[in-house]
Amino acid sequence: MIRKLILSAVIATGTIAGLTATSTTAGAAPDVFDRERHNVRFEVQVRHRGHWDTYGTYRDRDDAQRVVRMLERRGQDARIEVERGRW
Repeated sequence: MIRKLILSAVIATGTIAGLTATSTTAGAAPDVFDRERHNVRFEVQVRHRGHWDTYGTYRDRDDAQRVVRMLERRGQDARIEVERGRW
């Protein structure tokens, strides 16, 4: 019985330590990612009379993809150009 108690305590301690370590290391990665995201811009372009015109500029890829899907449903050619750290 004492072995089961000791084994349970060791497993519980290891689990808590593992969860704590995972949450702190996971919190460090988004900071670097967020800094890189600030220098990215998504430009939606539409083909117009044989050349590409800029339809709009977005900071979020999801917003740009929604606009591209909307334009494609209207029958227009659309694409996303990614620009990094230019400004």
